[in-house]
Amino acid sequence: MKKSILLYVIKRVALMSVCAFTLSACASCGGGEETAPSSSTLESSKPAFTVRDDNNPTGESGLEEGKYTDGEFVYYISNNNATVIDYIGNKKQVEISSRVDDIPVTSIGDNAFADISTIESIKVPSSVANIGNFAFSYCTGLKSIELPLDLVTLGSYAFNHCSSLESCVIPDSVSNLPQSVFYYCSSLKQVSLPKYLGGIPKETFFYCTSLEEFTMPEFATGVGDYAFTGCSALKKINCGENLATIGKESFRYCTAIQTLDFSKCKSIGIGSKSFANCTSLKKVIYPNEKGASGDAFMGCEGIEYVNG
Repeated sequence: MKKSILLYVIKRVALMSVCAFTLSACASCGGGEETAPSSSTLESSKPAFTVRDDNNPTGESGLEEGKYTDGEFVYYISNNNATVIDYIGNKKQVEISSRVDDIPVTSIGDNAFADISTIESIKVPSSVANIGNFAFSYCTGLKSIELPLDLVTLGSYAFNHCSSLESCVIPDSVSNLPQSVFYYCSSLKQVSLPKYLGGIPKETFFYCTSLEEFTMPEFATGVGDYAFTGCSALKKINCGENLATIGKESFRYCTAIQTLDFSKCKSIGIGSKSFANCTSLKKVIYPNEKGASGDAFMGCEGIEYVNG
């Protein structure tokens, strides 16, 4: 009985040894299985962008929705479109790329460049259609910006307190402006607004103290409240025939204006205190039809009123 048990144990041990040897041989020859990638292979396959907020790249098909950075810009990617949401570089001359990881950059988000005083110039690519509110607010060192010809929207206070900005061309593709786009741009001397703009919104050039001459867009019918308030260097306003209304205090404290010529207008309505405290104003030329509130020229002494 003991002998049979001993023989059974010997057979079991021998069988286990054979199995172990077979498995070891299979592992050493690979058996057709994929080998683990080397560290150099992993390094070369890394995406060009650092993933933020624990989002993961999806490989060749692009990037998942979420935040990414390329070291200079932070983007938010959604629906195969990228929006610039922050600038973390240190360049004085900034050129925004039109694509990231083969995804088009179509927007600049709210406050994306706000409070960055070191930037002196920015070039926005043709792929960008939308610029958000306060996008370049308080970029106090910004002297010039190149906007794309196909830009569609420009946000409120986009250039708020850009105190070094000297000129700007907003393309004809922008059909509507929000309020206060150039609010307190104290160095702004030359500006071109879209040809088909329907009016000058509220506070557009509020205290742009270097602006000397302004030509109304051809189809503009009105000037919003406080649109040119405090433009103390403004000497000449070129009005088209479609201009019909001027909002309250829209040219108040424009102390360099000497003559207002509305003779090309079909009719004109002038709001409360529109030209109040324009202390150099001496002559107003009206069209045949006119209307002005009683205090439109408050604080202006010795004005000569003439019908065109």
